[in-house]
Order: sequence, then structure tokens, then C-alpha cells
Amino acid sequence: MPRYRLDPTPEQEQALLWHCAHARYVWNLAVEQHGFWSRYRGGAPGYTEQSRQLTAARAEFEWLRAGSQTV
Repeated sequence: MPRYRLDPTPEQEQALLWHCAHARYVWNLAVEQHGFWSRYRGGAPGYTEQSRQLTAARAEFEWLRAGSQTV
């Protein structure tokens, strides 16, 4: 099994840190959404609805829009 090691430049390292921060933020929002919904409130939003919400959030918040679209 091959092993790889990243050796980013300081600029690349900062970009990776921002990407991870954005991904973690979006992940935590999705977990919070699913924790809020119950069988009494109906089902949690599915992939398509969450994708729409993420697109709307990226349109509203510049810091999220500046990051990778693949988060």
C-alpha cells in the first residue's frame, strides 16, 4: 500500500485549512438539521434540499462562496 505525504507551501497550507473549515461548518449544519427533525416534525431535508440550501448560503455569505464548491 503506497503512502503519501503532503508538503504544502504556506499558501497551500492556508488554502487546505480554509477548505477543511468550510467542510466542517457545512457538515455540522447538516448534523444539526438531522438532529432537529423527528418523526413528529417530519423527515429531515434530503440531499436535494440541502444542496439548494447550500447554494443559497453560498450566495448570501461571501466567505463561504470564496471556498471550494465541493464542500
